[in-house]
Amino acid sequence: MRLCREEGFTGLEAAIVLIAFVVVASVFSYAVLGAGFYTTSKTQEVIYSAVDSAGSTPQLLGNVYGIRSTSNPAKLDGVQFSVVLSSGGKYIDFSAIDVTWSTSSAVTSLSANDPLIVGNRNLVAAGKWGIVGIKPDTAGDDVFLEPNEIFTIYVNPDTSDEVSTSEKFNIEMKSPKSGAFAISRTCPDQFDAVTVLN
Repeated sequence: MRLCREEGFTGLEAAIVLIAFVVVASVFSYAVLGAGFYTTSKTQEVIYSAVDSAGSTPQLLGNVYGIRSTSNPAKLDGVQFSVVLSSGGKYIDFSAIDVTWSTSSAVTSLSANDPLIVGNRNLVAAGKWGIVGIKPDTAGDDVFLEPNEIFTIYVNPDTSDEVSTSEKFNIEMKSPKSGAFAISRTCPDQFDAVTVLN
């Protein structure tokens, strides 16, 4: 009768294999947890950035006024409105604001007037926009819209982009660090010197 010799699995070998499994599992779990923590921190950064951006958005205050053209009473020379900072916002740098004027026939990007802050809407050049008023008077002459401040904006489209009676227009203001703000209005059948646009 032939005897088969089988070697046993000693306790020391079993311990070594078990330790190897534990080490591999712990390294793997560390890598997975590290990736999870990294993803979570990036998600938090994105959320905080989005909340900060959304919080720093201009809000319309009061009415939107259409200013009639002196050369053509059936057209608007420009549009004036006031904005405040939305609740919880820090500030908005108006030197970085892009303004887009759009009608049914054209979409035009308007550049900021130079200087940006002027005391009178007649000083805002055609095809430009500017700040024609800042309240309170103690706010200073910087272009940062801060809490409790009001900026009065005048948008003066180029003569070729002026809107007529019964025509619709849109004004969009946005910057890289603030949310977009839009005004959409339809002109009435006739204009006064200053017309409230609903």
